[in-house]
Amino acid sequence: MSSALPVRRVEEHRLAPLDRGSWPATVPAVRQLLDEGLELGPVTVLVGENGTGKSTIVEAIAMAFGLSGEGGSTAARHTTRASESPLHESLQLVRGAGASRRGFFLRAETMHGLYTYLDGV
Repeated sequence: MSSALPVRRVEEHRLAPLDRGSWPATVPAVRQLLDEGLELGPVTVLVGENGTGKSTIVEAIAMAFGLSGEGGSTAARHTTRASESPLHESLQLVRGAGASRRGFFLRAETMHGLYTYLDGV
């Protein structure tokens, strides 16, 4: 089993730049990601006030990885209503050599939906 990070760095795709005058590039954290990229480690923590772009960035990275913006695994492509930003289309992921391409995106909304479903069963 490889210990390489699945994604080492996130950066703007040079062939699909995002217009800096349109949302979500107008959000300071997203603008910084696009301008400078983001180095990832075994654990990367994003902190900030509500509305600063944390969820937009995490969701876009997950979608650029090949995961559903609503959560789930690379094998599960469940969607209900698309509400995600177009940021993922402008991101390029720098993957670790030999790293797995499988993944899972867990978000609070995913767990809430699962527990609501299980409560009704």
